[in-house]
Amino acid sequence: MKVLYSWLKEFVDIDVSCEEIASRLTMAGLEVEELEKVGDDYLLDVSIPANRGDCHSVLGIAREVSALFDVPLRLPLSPTFKETEEGIDIDILSPELCPRYTLRFIKGVKVGPSPDWLKNRLELVGVRSINNVVDITNYVMWMLGQPLHAFDADKISGKVIVRRAYNGEEIVTLDGETRRLTSDNLVIADEKHSIAIAGVMGGEESEVSFFTKNIALESACFDHISTRGTSKVLGLRTEASTRFEKGVDIDITRFASDIATEMILRLCGGEAGRLSEFYPVKYEPSEIRFRPNRFNKRMGLNLSPEEIESVFIRLGFKVKKDANIWWVTPVSCRRDISLEEDLYEEVVRIFGYDKIPSTLHERITGVVSPPPAWEKRKIIRKKMNSLGFSEVITSSFIPVQFEYYFGEFYQKPVETVRVINPLREEESVLRSLLSQSILALALNNVRWGYNDFSLFEIGKIFFKDGKNYIEKEHLCIVQSGRFIYSWDKEISADFFLLKGMIEILFRGELSFVPAYYSVLHPGRSANIIYDGEIVGFIGEIHPDLAKDLKLPRIYLVEIDIERFPVEFFKTGLVKEPNRLPKLKRDLAIVVPEDTPSVKVIEIIKDVFEGILERYEIFDLYRGPNIPEGMINLGFSLELRAKDRTLTQEEVEDRVEILKSRLIDVKGRLREW
Repeated sequence: MKVLYSWLKEFVDIDVSCEEIASRLTMAGLEVEELEKVGDDYLLDVSIPANRGDCHSVLGIAREVSALFDVPLRLPLSPTFKETEEGIDIDILSPELCPRYTLRFIKGVKVGPSPDWLKNRLELVGVRSINNVVDITNYVMWMLGQPLHAFDADKISGKVIVRRAYNGEEIVTLDGETRRLTSDNLVIADEKHSIAIAGVMGGEESEVSFFTKNIALESACFDHISTRGTSKVLGLRTEASTRFEKGVDIDITRFASDIATEMILRLCGGEAGRLSEFYPVKYEPSEIRFRPNRFNKRMGLNLSPEEIESVFIRLGFKVKKDANIWWVTPVSCRRDISLEEDLYEEVVRIFGYDKIPSTLHERITGVVSPPPAWEKRKIIRKKMNSLGFSEVITSSFIPVQFEYYFGEFYQKPVETVRVINPLREEESVLRSLLSQSILALALNNVRWGYNDFSLFEIGKIFFKDGKNYIEKEHLCIVQSGRFIYSWDKEISADFFLLKGMIEILFRGELSFVPAYYSVLHPGRSANIIYDGEIVGFIGEIHPDLAKDLKLPRIYLVEIDIERFPVEFFKTGLVKEPNRLPKLKRDLAIVVPEDTPSVKVIEIIKDVFEGILERYEIFDLYRGPNIPEGMINLGFSLELRAKDRTLTQEEVEDRVEILKSRLIDVKGRLREW
């Protein structure tokens, strides 16, 4: 909602800076998202909460400023003009959807361009100028919050009828689109056909043009639920429907019509005819009980009765006092207030949230430490961010076609959890692995043209094991496209890059063994082992699946982080560097082609236990001098003891042990 400072000052005589107004409005729950200087004026862009339909107008914002700064609110005077008996009759057939309706006939208007002051004011708040009649209806709507609509009266056949649409009834709206309606939609019609969609948009056939001589000015109050449903189903959201959806003030329906009529007579000429009105049951705001002592106790304040009453009076509320109980009646535009707690919020909001003292509860004796799971998530998030990954939070519901993806992770089949009353039928299953949600996210990213991403999520997975429902916390990572890129450098995501990231995060304590997953590349997938148990998997999406889903090469990791205590992820103490010299030893080990390198690594770690500081595979060779079906793995070892200088003899003794141990995997040490 955009508001001009000069327009605001027509309702409140205030002499404070726009910055101060913006700050106070924001602190009171109406966030000013932008403050822009336009010539000698200022434009405030105010974000209106869903329950504050009363603030969708300059008057509504002025009412807030009046209460916050304790200055009088200056309302427009009720206009007076002569009326004739000529008019248009109305018939309200759906009073439950239209509790108040007015229609004024105005004869002999001259439709043309608006004066500059009107055109400029509307354009500054983002409303396009059309002609003087339509501009006046928009001006009054922006000023008072009451949507208005002007019909070409000569194109109305007989009386105006407010009714439900017929199933299949069609109307061409002002945007030139043909809309097909149902009985759930409320329309404004004449005796032949519909001429507008109530509360949303007028019809093209009865629009005001430069040839219009007589107009019918509508000002009404339509049911907010019906208007919202119609707007959503038709995909048609307008400034009028936005205000009706959030609730307009039924008390100003006729007042807004009179203001607009007076402006039309002054700027467009003509004479006012009869006002036809339907308002069978006058709206009376309900009294709400308010207990000052209870308010102070609940809010932790010590306001006097006079201070509290002052806030209500500044808001325009009526107050009746009965001993320790008050009865407060809000103004008609504040239909969002119905409970005593709503009144508490109003007092604190106007008094100032920042004035509530910070007090420690008498029973709290110390700071409560966060649970280990929370601390673990915090550490992992920080480390993942430092590695260049961005966190995402996905829905726990997944597309049904992903239900059994990655199911091979479980040692025995598990039952997925289905929702009895899903919000969407195509997402009626709870994820049994995070990878299912992350894959759906990756699919959406690619569809929207984002092929370069490095994302992670920490979240719950759900499955049924027998009669028991299980929830566990997992970490899932997905990479695609370029990981690092600039004008002179580029590093793309791949299996080994992601594997290296995981090894950094888990301090090199993980091992990887080849594994089969139906949705992963058979040569680029592995189970992740920790302490002898499978805790996760890593792999590239299977090329066939990627082709079916129209995906690029995507890499995934998922790990059950509940297997790791929080201490595992904490940064350890800095160790004093070892001052003793290290020895480097390169080994060439020949093993069968189908032997996982991890088995060879396990043997090396076991043989050189206590002196192995670092190892690296630097070569993989097939070819001459290597028997068919065998491969040569080149290992570089860094060896160092903690308490003595290693000798060549000690290292050679270990190498001899290694030779005998390699027989277990049908391997041998190759001499250089």
